[in-house]
Amino acid sequence: MINLNIYRFELLNKAKEQQVLSFYNEEEDLLDTMNDFCSHIHKNGKTYTDVQGKFRTFSLANFQSLDSNRRIITCSIDSAYTGENGKVIDSITKNLKCDIYKRDLFSKKFFCCIHVPKKSKYGFLIVEKKENHGVKQVFENSFNEFMRLKGVSNYSLQLKQAPPRYLIRNFLEYGKLKEFRLIDGSFPSEFENLNLSLGKEERIFKQIGSTSTSQEIKKVLVSLFKSLPSIDEKIPFLSEGNFDEISFVLEYGRVSKTFYIKRQEKIRSNVDVTNLIKFEEGEATFESLINVSLELINSAA
Repeated sequence: MINLNIYRFELLNKAKEQQVLSFYNEEEDLLDTMNDFCSHIHKNGKTYTDVQGKFRTFSLANFQSLDSNRRIITCSIDSAYTGENGKVIDSITKNLKCDIYKRDLFSKKFFCCIHVPKKSKYGFLIVEKKENHGVKQVFENSFNEFMRLKGVSNYSLQLKQAPPRYLIRNFLEYGKLKEFRLIDGSFPSEFENLNLSLGKEERIFKQIGSTSTSQEIKKVLVSLFKSLPSIDEKIPFLSEGNFDEISFVLEYGRVSKTFYIKRQEKIRSNVDVTNLIKFEEGEATFESLINVSLELINSAA
């Protein structure tokens, strides 16, 4: 299975003002800066310790490729982390091939595409999703460190999830409400008589079965989602109270996705593109990954 994560990035100055990416800092093109960053991180891989105390590395597995016409940079990211004790067993003979120790780095490489449009304040990062190999935070931090080394410390890159519009639309239109959460607010007593089960400690209302009540609540939630309330405003919910945030889970095509009324950038943007990719000898071809990435960018822009 091939999953791609889609991120949208912006470049901000110290006043938090968005910059036009193709001529920030008066004359520099972020596409060229990104290309320089890729060369830097290939030669100077980043090492760090994550919140779980695991040692990690972040680099490029090969030199990046710059396509100035399509304004994209493609490469393979090399990510590794220390894990747990284990063994590598031959799948045929079942014999031990080697031991794995906690100090050993478990490494994977995966596809990456960076797109910097002309005359735009937004760019896109497409990264192949690999379990236990997060890229968003380390990419953002590494790039901003590179900018400081470059002597341009008054600009910073920010990455946010950017799910394609069609993905959001399908979930909102056809998804089944599984649960919703009212955050930092009192729970309305009216819900006690609904076909819902309440997890009081987690403040989650879980939907049981498909009912007319479920459909009505979903309509309200979708309407609130589309209205995009101000981050500073309380959210009114069914005339029963105002809340700081409301999240809800929709299931569509046997996949569940969590939506947030205010912080919509938190909505996960991974997309299964397996059926859209060409394979050779069991491996996804680089060109097909690039083509699919550009399609996803167009649908997320």
